[in-house]
Amino acid sequence: MKKNIHLIFISFIILIIFPIDWSYAIEIESSVEEPSVTTESTKENESSDSSESTVSDSSSSQESTEEEESIENEKITDSNDMKNSIDGNDSEINSKNMLRADALQDADGFWLVDSAVTLTEYLKDSQKLKFRLTNNIDLGTAGYQLKDSMIIDGANHIITYNKGASATRGFYANQANAVIEIRNTQFGNSDGSGAVGYYGFLSGGSAANMTFIFDGVDYYSTNGQMIYNINGSVIMRGQNTIDQRGTSTYSQEWAEINYVEIQSGHTSIKHSSNQTSAFIWSTSSSSANPYAGKSQIVVRENAQLDIQTNSNMTYGTLAPSYIVEKNAVFNLDKVSLATGGTRNQFFASSQTQPVLFDFQENAQVDFKLPSPINLYSAKGGLTIAENVDVSIDVASGAIFTTAASSTFAISMNKAKQVSFSGTSLGTIGLNGANGINNLSFTSNYLQKIETFSSKTNSTPTQEIFKKASDLSIQGTNFTNIAGTPDSFSAQEILALKNSQKLVFSEFMDVPDQLGLRATEETDTSVSLDGSSVNNGSPASEVKFFLFTDKGDTNDLRRAKHIVTLNNFDGQENTVLDSTYKVKVNDLNPNTTYWAQMVVINQAGESNFSDATSFTTKPQLKNITADVTTTSAIINGELASDTGKWTDFTNGEAAALPDQIAYYGGNYQQVKVEYSKSKDFPADATKSQIATLTGNKNQKFSTKLKGLDGDVTYYVRVRVTGVSGEEVVLAMNPLTEFQTVTEIIKVEVPIEMAFQTQNKDLGTSKEGEVSSGEYQVVNKGNTPTKLSITNLTKENAAANQLQLLDSLSGKSGQDELALQMLVDNNQAAPLFLTSELSKNPLSIGVLNVNEEKSLSLQGKYFNPTKQAVFPTYKVTFKVEKNEE
Repeated sequence: MKKNIHLIFISFIILIIFPIDWSYAIEIESSVEEPSVTTESTKENESSDSSESTVSDSSSSQESTEEEESIENEKITDSNDMKNSIDGNDSEINSKNMLRADALQDADGFWLVDSAVTLTEYLKDSQKLKFRLTNNIDLGTAGYQLKDSMIIDGANHIITYNKGASATRGFYANQANAVIEIRNTQFGNSDGSGAVGYYGFLSGGSAANMTFIFDGVDYYSTNGQMIYNINGSVIMRGQNTIDQRGTSTYSQEWAEINYVEIQSGHTSIKHSSNQTSAFIWSTSSSSANPYAGKSQIVVRENAQLDIQTNSNMTYGTLAPSYIVEKNAVFNLDKVSLATGGTRNQFFASSQTQPVLFDFQENAQVDFKLPSPINLYSAKGGLTIAENVDVSIDVASGAIFTTAASSTFAISMNKAKQVSFSGTSLGTIGLNGANGINNLSFTSNYLQKIETFSSKTNSTPTQEIFKKASDLSIQGTNFTNIAGTPDSFSAQEILALKNSQKLVFSEFMDVPDQLGLRATEETDTSVSLDGSSVNNGSPASEVKFFLFTDKGDTNDLRRAKHIVTLNNFDGQENTVLDSTYKVKVNDLNPNTTYWAQMVVINQAGESNFSDATSFTTKPQLKNITADVTTTSAIINGELASDTGKWTDFTNGEAAALPDQIAYYGGNYQQVKVEYSKSKDFPADATKSQIATLTGNKNQKFSTKLKGLDGDVTYYVRVRVTGVSGEEVVLAMNPLTEFQTVTEIIKVEVPIEMAFQTQNKDLGTSKEGEVSSGEYQVVNKGNTPTKLSITNLTKENAAANQLQLLDSLSGKSGQDELALQMLVDNNQAAPLFLTSELSKNPLSIGVLNVNEEKSLSLQGKYFNPTKQAVFPTYKVTFKVEKNEE
């Protein structure tokens, strides 16, 4: 009755909108009688359960004739009542019913449908394309032909129907290239009733390239099939829940179609049937069908598809492909609903066309299968892209079974994790031709390959790490492809062969197994050699820390030095075993340090390495030698706090550099070594322990005795610092000194002519004598004392003259007063006499490179006598100044 009232209301609205044109209203009413009507029993007799009907464009089955006649009688009666009412109060009715007319269509242009009858009427108008339900409706066994661009919005209502074996009952379409959308609709009741028929709730006829879009569609049926569009495609959007499980006649495949696209949202399908063997039946090879020759499921970017089925994925031998795009999810479970037998196979038929599994970047795929993916002789492959997570578990057998002629190959390009598990040795089960590359992988970091002797084991029998490899699989036999980047060892190959589960995973972890040692220690520097296992990611930074107290380790704020390595030229920085070397300068001498390192990669920062200690060598600040004749006093100083450090108390960013060291240790012993050879041969080198004084910058001193005279000696020291190790130190160039003999004599012959010039006779200058200046220079390396120790007469003229020790001679006598002047010092003349051997005269001390001037002057007291030419020899003594 509800449907009859609704029709009367529609007639009433039409009369109000067109109050003058009564013929229009009558025409509309009478049009209900025109279509031929086929009853449900007649339809069902047209086709058996196993055969399929052909959809006709001209057929438009409506409700039964009896129902139509009853509705028509009521409509005519109500129309007369409406006419009388209008005559009585025309303006009032017009006003009210104009509002009702507006309610037939939503603001967004959708026509409101409250019953199947209303929908029938709307479908007669070719201009009406968008419909929205306001009630649950039952299509019964009538047919409703949909056309291109139509949209049915169920507004979350339920549509029920009974198609039986007819493709032209319920919704159907047969228009080439048509695009029809159904959204927000539930087909069938939650208990599985109300959705009957194996031509789908929207049957696609033979027309090519029809696209059905289902957005937010739920489907519940225990005696039906959801999709039938043999020459077209279906696109799923939004949230779609499908539960198609039954044992009745029409419980068939989930879809008869060549192309299924999960465009967005989440589609969940539960499918089980004992009437058919496949989840999808793909048969179309029509040239007008863009998906001809294929059986394809595509899960678009960010979408999710969950399938549970007891059936083969496809019938026939069309080329199947399963594409899971970026960030998409595809879960296939053929185990939970499995009923055994041949339905457990992945494909119903032996595959000869290429089979493609394409899992794209960041996709997640989980297959639970009762038996292997039966490829037969198919080509194609399984491609797994970067950061993809895949799990394929087979309850019984290997992952694949293939003929020997199959070239099917697995390619994993930087996958996140791929798990293959089964019950057959070798796990994967490919059986390619000899030497064919049918398993390859690459990695951003490392691939960790875990082998398990049983799929139920949680602990691997072996872990294998590879960067990239190419393998050939023939059953249980794995062999390296020639030229593979990272080949497997014989032991690793055996582990693959004996596995029932293989897990390939992108392996990246923080570095570990750090090792550090100090080498090439000097007084101010050290080389640090570090090593680490980088676990899949090369180091981005390596830090070296130096501490001066073991208790400060593991805390960078207490470090005295931090050296950061982030340029790895010349370093061995890899994804696995790596080595690093740095040199640390500005260290403090004679100091014990503790060194640590951390390694940072893309996964994070390692723990501190174990601390290793080293001690810088002592530092010789200076050394001197004070030489006597056959002895030398050696003095020196050892450096303590000459290094620098940085204050990291407030972290690296607020570091305070160039702090003065304060932590140098005390020296334990200094041994002075001396030798006549720069090479210090053991058999010609002597040593003597020096006396150490002071706390910081300690001084040392010792006197070497019994040295050979007139010999050059070389000096170095052996110093024992805080490490307890004796270290040889020397100045550069080597410290050296030369001993001297007791006396060094210098003979200076002096020849003078004494004469008196006539012009000086009778004057104060009468008899004066003089000589030129003689320069004496100390070119040695120590201050030298110079003295005159003797004067001898060398000829008869000299023997005739008496040498005086003053200027008080007697005129006319053969007497000579002869003086030595130093730097022309007239106030301190030195008289040269025959007594010099007993009483030497000191000229003074000549410092290193100092120069003095010597000259002679005097008076001859017998200038009027014939000229004489005396010759004298003066002896000089040169010795080291001991004062």
